[in-house]
This record gives sequence, C-alpha cells and structure tokens, in this order.
Amino acid sequence: MSRFSRRDFLKGLAASAGILAAGRNIAFGNVQGSPLRFLVVGDSLIWGQGLEEKDKFYNLTADWLRNSAFGRPRKVELKVKAHSGANLKVHPDTAEKLSKAGLDDTFELNRELNVGFPSIWTQIETAAAEYKQENISGGAELIMLTGGITDVSVTKILDPFVDDKDLPPLIEKYCRDDMYDVLQHSIRHHPRASIVVVGYYPMLSPESPGSKLMNAWLESMGFPGKLKSAANNPVTRRLFFGRIKKKVLRRSRIWVEESNTNLQLAISNFNAKLPEPRAIFVRSPITEDESFETAKTLVFKLERNGESEDPLVKQRLAECRPAFEDLKKRTRIDNSIRRCEMAGVGHPNPAGSQAYFDEIRNIIANDSSLIRRLAQSGSALR
Repeated sequence: MSRFSRRDFLKGLAASAGILAAGRNIAFGNVQGSPLRFLVVGDSLIWGQGLEEKDKFYNLTADWLRNSAFGRPRKVELKVKAHSGANLKVHPDTAEKLSKAGLDDTFELNRELNVGFPSIWTQIETAAAEYKQENISGGAELIMLTGGITDVSVTKILDPFVDDKDLPPLIEKYCRDDMYDVLQHSIRHHPRASIVVVGYYPMLSPESPGSKLMNAWLESMGFPGKLKSAANNPVTRRLFFGRIKKKVLRRSRIWVEESNTNLQLAISNFNAKLPEPRAIFVRSPITEDESFETAKTLVFKLERNGESEDPLVKQRLAECRPAFEDLKKRTRIDNSIRRCEMAGVGHPNPAGSQAYFDEIRNIIANDSSLIRRLAQSGSALR
C-alpha cells in the first residue's frame, strides 16, 4: 500500500472516530471550555529535533485534540518539557558532575542541544510542580513520551566492533525496567493521566548508500573535510566499510525489534498494576525503506557540505560550541560539539513527523477507553 493511500485510510478512521466522539461528549459529560492538559516529555524524537514548531508531531496532535478529536472544539493546554538528548533517569556520573558544579538535574540548555539533563524523570516532576503552583489538581491528563535510546546511546547501538549479544541486555534495562519506573513515576505525579509511549524507527536500510553512510560516520568523528574524499572512495568502502555496514544494519534491526518488545513489556507490566489500562504504545510508522538516505526517506539527510538539512541547523552551529565549551568548563561534562551540530541528521523530517502524527491519531482515536478518559478530563478546578 502506498504512503498516500495509507494516510488516507488512517484519516478516514480518525474522522469516523471523531464523529462517534461527538456523541460520546454528551454521554461522558465533558464540560466545553474545560482544558485538557497535555504534557510532552522525552528525548529528541518527541522534541522534534530540527523541526519548526508547526511540524512537530506533538503540536499536530494538540491541534487535532483541539479541533476534531472529540467532535467539537476543545481547549488544550500544551506543556513541553522534552528536549534533545534526555535520559530516562539522570545517570550517576552526570549527577555527580552537576553537583560538584553547584547544579542538579533541573539545569537546562537550549532544547536543541543534546544533553542528558533534565532527565525524563525530572521533566515529569518539574511539570507536576508547575501545575501545583497554578492550583491545578491532578497534573496532566495526557502524557506523551519517548525514552530509552539516549540511555543505550546511538553510538553503542551502531558500534560495529562489539558483540551483538551485548545490546539486548542494555535495551532491556532501559526500555523495559527504567521505562516501567518512569511510567510509575508519571502516575504518582499525574494521577489522572493517560500515557502514550511512542516507539523508535530503523536507523538504516540496505538501501542506504554506503558512500553517504561513510560520509556521515566520518563527519560524526570530526574527520577533516579535506581528507574525507580521500578516505571515502570506492576502494576503501569495498575493503573496509562493506562489512561494517552489514554489522551496523544488523544492530539497527536488533535495536528496533528489542526496543519495541521491551517498551511494550514495560507498558503491560504497568497496566497490570492498575484497575484499567492507562498506557498505550504507538509503534513507529517509519520503515527501513524510509530511513536514512533512502529514496523514500522520512528523516533529515546530511548535506554535501556536512550540515544537516533541517531548518534549525544554523541555530545549532551557532550555539553548540559555546554552550558545550562552557558546560565542560563548569562541570567537566564533555559532549561532542560536532555531533551536536549534526543532531538533526536521521531525525524525522516534516513528512516523517506527519507520519508519526497519523499513527498517533489512529491509535488514540480507535482506543475507546482512552477517548472516554480524555473526554471526561478537564474538570479539575484551578
């Protein structure tokens, strides 16, 4: 099925659900004008690395909730705490370095700059504290999140020089165990919330050209531009990079399969502790055929000049170096400036973000219990 026809199908489903929801509003006693509080926490995927605000899938979701999800307009208050690089929980070594500098896990940089803090754990707490200050009882009613990939780290996922057996235990720890803890933490601080956990996509495809993969690899290591063409040639790729590509592709597949499995396990274990399910999983709509540098790619490419094609690249080029040099001076946390500058590469482009929204809308619209809870929400007094 083509992308066009698939989206039309999803839009038809969502439209039908919206019509049904119009009748539900009366039965559920939703008060028109009472806001639905929508909280977004997580890492660069849900933050929408490199995207303009209008194209981020959380923003598309908020607009849908406002305009048609319930069959009539609904006020939605969007609070975004997600940022690039966020870990599920603050890592002990990071916490120690921040503490020695007189800082903690609430310390923030520009959200386009990939750092592990504030962690998703702290994002949840901070949002709850802000709602409390606004005299909003119960916190958010809808939480949407991503998490796990930064804890495992893209570098480890795509490392061709380690045993593949080392990868699944890491994914299990973060995507199952730590995600379960984060879900529990969410409901403690936002006891009325329904939670949407969004999954990850394949990073590479057999169709991703070896020359472009090797170019991205060299760029990420800060390889001198004048030497790239000498290093990245047909002979070098045939003798050196062919095996690496196969290994990296295999590890990309392990990541997607294992992260999907373990995120769903975290959700199942979480829901099993509650009177009724409160969390759902949205699998990524982006396939291998639509991953990095394929003909039908739905993620940002790397331009010939070594820059990401995303619209925020100039902002990162201006801010990554001074911010990371200052961070290192203050805390001794040493992050790669070049990877910060390139951070948009491989993240969903506007079409990829739209595909994510289509999938999110379809899952929410066809979950009757979730629609019911959201339709009944918003009655808390300020």
